[in-house]
Amino acid sequence: MSDAVSIKGTRHGLLILVDQERDFEEIKQNLYKKMEAARGFFKGAKFAFYQEPVENEKRRVLEEICLQYGLIHQPEIKAKVDSTTAASPTAEKQAANQPEQVQRTAATTKSDTLLVKRSLRSGQQINYPGHVVVLGDIHAGAEVVAYGNVLVMGCCRGVVHAGANGDRNARVVAHRLSPAQLRIGTSIACAPPDAQTQANYPEIAYLSDDGQIIVESYNSSRPAGRHTT
Repeated sequence: MSDAVSIKGTRHGLLILVDQERDFEEIKQNLYKKMEAARGFFKGAKFAFYQEPVENEKRRVLEEICLQYGLIHQPEIKAKVDSTTAASPTAEKQAANQPEQVQRTAATTKSDTLLVKRSLRSGQQINYPGHVVVLGDIHAGAEVVAYGNVLVMGCCRGVVHAGANGDRNARVVAHRLSPAQLRIGTSIACAPPDAQTQANYPEIAYLSDDGQIIVESYNSSRPAGRHTT
């Protein structure tokens, strides 16, 4: 079952899509859950509702939830996205009208990247239908789930799941890669319990042809990893 609320990143800002067939209380709680999971990371982001309740009171309630978490309401984002998709009709336009499809298509859009401008502490979680870039560390006990790639500019010691929608081409790159659990697509790798050392150089993780997670030093001459076609 699709979520009652879907958040999609665009180059103009965030689009929040609401499944109007759901009970309003479920919609409200789902929006609270998503805002809380990304507490602090959407702060300052511009947003608009693409699909929202017709009733003014319900619309104001949802808007207020977003404002509580530091988002900035800019309704014109919807018009900008509409004009962009009208000029270049794609599957993305269809997804904008069908919340259940947004997460499957978002990862293919280059602009759909969430930039996290801080480290993630234990207990914090990011779940995003696109690429995620963390300008800090992912501490033990923190978790990042992305439909696309995950790039960590610091040390990664938490749980990371790239290609969470089944994308076998997803990559994980970190300045220090030593996660408690690493997942790409449906493949899982865990750090050995006796691991004492970590590489002192950036590393990249990706899937081999047979579905094994490969971790190797990052090389700018082959940024996607060794086994690429």
